[in-house]
Amino acid sequence: MHRPKARRRPPGSRRPTPTLALALGGVLGAGLAVPATAPVAVADDGLDESTHSRYELRAEAGEVTADVTTTIRNTTPPAGSYLYYYDSYGIAVPAGATDVQATSAGAALAVELRATDDPSTALAVASFPALHYGSSRTVEWSFVVPGEPVRSPDATRVGPGYATFAVQAAGDPGEVSVEVELPADMTFDATSDAFAAEPGGRTTTYRATRGTGDQGIWAVVSARDPGQADERTVEVDGDTLTVQGFPGDERWLRFASRQLRQGLPALEELVGQPWPGGLKTIREDVSPQATGYAWFDTGADEIVVPEDLDAALLFHELSHAWYNPDEIGGRWLYEGLAEVVARRVAADVDARSGPPRETPDRGADVALPLTAWSEGEDSAQVESYAYAASYTAVRRLLRDLDDEAVAEVLAAAYAGESAYEPPGDTSHHRGRTQWQRFLDLVEVRGGVTGGAKVYRQWVVDGEQRAELGARRSARAAYVALDEADGGWQPPRGLRGAMTGWEFADAKDVRAALGDAPGLAGQVQAAAREAGLPDPPRSEPRTRTPARRRSTRTWRAPCRGP
Repeated sequence: MHRPKARRRPPGSRRPTPTLALALGGVLGAGLAVPATAPVAVADDGLDESTHSRYELRAEAGEVTADVTTTIRNTTPPAGSYLYYYDSYGIAVPAGATDVQATSAGAALAVELRATDDPSTALAVASFPALHYGSSRTVEWSFVVPGEPVRSPDATRVGPGYATFAVQAAGDPGEVSVEVELPADMTFDATSDAFAAEPGGRTTTYRATRGTGDQGIWAVVSARDPGQADERTVEVDGDTLTVQGFPGDERWLRFASRQLRQGLPALEELVGQPWPGGLKTIREDVSPQATGYAWFDTGADEIVVPEDLDAALLFHELSHAWYNPDEIGGRWLYEGLAEVVARRVAADVDARSGPPRETPDRGADVALPLTAWSEGEDSAQVESYAYAASYTAVRRLLRDLDDEAVAEVLAAAYAGESAYEPPGDTSHHRGRTQWQRFLDLVEVRGGVTGGAKVYRQWVVDGEQRAELGARRSARAAYVALDEADGGWQPPRGLRGAMTGWEFADAKDVRAALGDAPGLAGQVQAAAREAGLPDPPRSEPRTRTPARRRSTRTWRAPCRGP
């Protein structure tokens, strides 16, 4: 909201009398100043704005130059004895911006830089003679963005082969545009999908012409030349991985290499399955600074993480070699598993990590049952909630288990086992682990009580809660039958119905069995009394299919840096 200054018109006068007062446009809202005894008149939207911004990355100079042109028009009419005017206007600039200048009609304007709550952003405010109703003014800005060192509070970066910085253009709908010009060999990421690429030979221009919010365009962009990197090779259990860091960031290279050597073996032990491969490179990049997340890209066989020295984040991405959409059904489940595993491993190897996500408010407006969370979610608030809720749900499901018990559950989940088959047996009823199969594994293999309660609070919707109720009755009947039949397994058809949560079918199978389970138990008891071995129960076996690595490309956006 932009508020012009107000001045009361002197009695009998038809012309406004200029007054020195501050009124900020752009990203700043101006205050309203009136005589204490005068009635207050407030303008709702008294300023038309159009802004066109251009940012150019000069890689050789290690800086970004920016040119911003803004035209404002005062549309607040006089009201009663008051006139409204603007005499200054501000735009957002990176906090470390240098050589900030503003001109209007060929004349230089006084510019003041003001700090904000964001250590990466400052406000550049230009002053000019009063802009009265119906009048327009064009202000041309220029500044240089030199960037800050890695891991400094100011997130702006401009270095050899990489850059991340904020871009903006405040204005009315249809009256804003932002251009970012980069060397053609650099990749581009942004917090908005409003940018379209326009190749131009040695450079590429990324242009946005639609607003990202009510006030125009605001985005964080990043650029990266993967060819400019320092790298190391790391040998872990016979695998060779390449670690690529920013030129000169030796500290990150040492950190990442050390965590790979410590963390990968610890991950294998906790997951209960050997390293499945599918990874060649771990790359330090500025893109997570812009996108808000790190990722595991199976198409490029690489993990992309920010500059932070955060072992849990690195282990989270490594965990996606096991926990990904090919092996685990449901975004909440593979993200929650990856985070819980990462946190446990980071604690086991005593590695430096950022703080874990706090338990979110289940009653928040953005809250949703986790089974409804999917890839491609547009809302940052929903993403933040769902990541935290997924971690909370999986952590509560597994928190009472030691590492050995966790490994048994997690290995079975990765292998696609049924909780109703012997551990390690995938001859029957093997499948991708969805939320239903995982709950069975947690409660049957892990011996956890109260898993369904966690599901009701965090995971399922109303219809799925009804499935949990049917499961409770079916589970009680199945356990009673399994106890009655002695050391034999219940019939495969019943095990399959329970695995698939086909509880009506399970009821039919139990009815068809009649007294057979009890009689089977009696036969075994009689054999033992006679000193004979338990009678074997013959059941056809099928060959366990070999596991193959999927060729489907998956880029996993994970928790924010």
